[in-house]
Amino acid sequence: MQITKVKVRLIPDKPRLKGVSSITLDGDLTINDIKIIQSDGRFFAEFPKHQFAKKNHLEYIVPLNPKTRHMIEGALLQEYWRVITKERNAEIHAG
Repeated sequence: MQITKVKVRLIPDKPRLKGVSSITLDGDLTINDIKIIQSDGRFFAEFPKHQFAKKNHLEYIVPLNPKTRHMIEGALLQEYWRVITKERNAEIHAG
């Protein structure tokens, strides 16, 4: 399984929620609404939750092993930092 596309939309002015992202796997399957969360000084992915899952504190989409979770989180966070850097550079050059 390969991550073939990553998109990140920054969420300003939220203390914990830093962005919402989507990934495409093997060019065949897209998972939307993966949240990028900051808590206790670290960043991590929170996978989408169905209303039933939210009420019962369950994830709707679940990586089945740590290797897959780390692969997805790594790709999301790499894109998150790329977008943050691009936005900051644009602000510096504009102001």
